Amino acid sequence: MRTLKNLDINKSIESKKLVFEESWNERLDTFLVYFLFIVLMFEMIVCFSELESFSKNRFEYIILTGVIAFCLYVLYCKFSEKKLKKIKFSIHKEEAKKRIIEYGKKYNFRISKWSGNLILLNEPTDGFSLKLYERTTLVFFKDNEILYTLIKEGAKGNFPVLFSQHFEKREFTKILNQTKVETKKSYFSAFFNEL
Repeated sequence: MRTLKNLDINKSIESKKLVFEESWNERLDTFLVYFLFIVLMFEMIVCFSELESFSKNRFEYIILTGVIAFCLYVLYCKFSEKKLKKIKFSIHKEEAKKRIIEYGKKYNFRISKWSGNLILLNEPTDGFSLKLYERTTLVFFKDNEILYTLIKEGAKGNFPVLFSQHFEKREFTKILNQTKVETKKSYFSAFFNEL
């Protein structure tokens, strides 16, 4: 898990942004991600201006536009990484915690509780490295809503979580807003009980 030194849970909930002491490593990492993708985007814009007419080089325009869009998306994800996303629900707060923990167990997350208002869901990100790196979902609980974000650590840099944040939001919305929690039978019990 990425180091979140002196994470202030109450201030994070109030400001809807992660509040912690960043190390110089994390600041350098953030700077490098911004620098690399801004330079890459600038290079693509320079290449874009040097292309000939659109009719002859349509494929190159599509590639360059795609790379520029991807760079902008990565920069946006890194910029909004510490911002907490909100999902409202109508069930009791303790029931919401129970459902989030069940979700974590179902998908084999390593679950950590820091306090009554914060649950961490950790999962490995890189199976080919000697050191275990994780992607962490921080879930803060308020009265009738959760605030969450995903952060990732890695071997070369803490690049932002790009696409799984959207899948996670869909899953959290689904489990927190379903009216009845479904208990699924195992394959064998379902087979023998339904004759």
